[in-house]
Amino acid sequence: MDESPKKKPNKSRKIRRIATNVIMFCLAGIMLVSGWRVFTMLKGYHDDRSAYDKVSEKAGDDIDFDALREINPDVIGWLRYEGTIIDYPVVQGENNDVYLSMLFDRTWGGCGTLFADCITEAPFRQFNTIVYGHHMKDGTMFACLKELRDPEYCRKHPKLELITPEGSFDLEIYAFLNEPADSNVYTTNFHDEESKQGYLDLINSLAAYVTSVSVSTQDRLVMLSTCAYEFEEARYIVVCKMVPQQ
Repeated sequence: MDESPKKKPNKSRKIRRIATNVIMFCLAGIMLVSGWRVFTMLKGYHDDRSAYDKVSEKAGDDIDFDALREINPDVIGWLRYEGTIIDYPVVQGENNDVYLSMLFDRTWGGCGTLFADCITEAPFRQFNTIVYGHHMKDGTMFACLKELRDPEYCRKHPKLELITPEGSFDLEIYAFLNEPADSNVYTTNFHDEESKQGYLDLINSLAAYVTSVSVSTQDRLVMLSTCAYEFEEARYIVVCKMVPQQ
């Protein structure tokens, strides 16, 4: 009696099974890598916030600059914006790269530190001082400046507070701009009235809107700058007038 022929394995089915296993393995790897990246990102946000909480405790409500200099001698001021997360020290480094990824306590941190342009000759004491800060995805640093795209938001939140070793100032918002990173508005040192007036005229011509705050060449300006995403290398710029607090 002849034996019935053995069935040959279905090669296509076997190939599909192997392919499925490979795909599942790859997906699992992708999920693990993605999960790890999310975890490290969130941990980084948490660590950076914790570091700045400690700095705030050290500074106190009235801002103790002597205590802050013990942490970082580059400190030149403290910036607050009521109703937002902005409540940070401001530094000036030897270049404009060092504080992009260094916290105030001089440890590494993705959110960096608010810093004045390194070429500013007399920050907060001259006609214009530029302060840079990151637009962080967790809403920290200068991320909330995007809200000032809306003039109504500006009307409800018309000023920030700047505390320096020389005194305390209101920063009355004068103009909001959305400009490229290489805009001519990024100028900080002026030495004559004509160039100062030309700068004010430039701001007025580029601004998305200008408020009712009156500004002249005799005033001191603080320009806050952070990344924007409307176009490549875009920047949100908030120009403020320094007014001594009474």
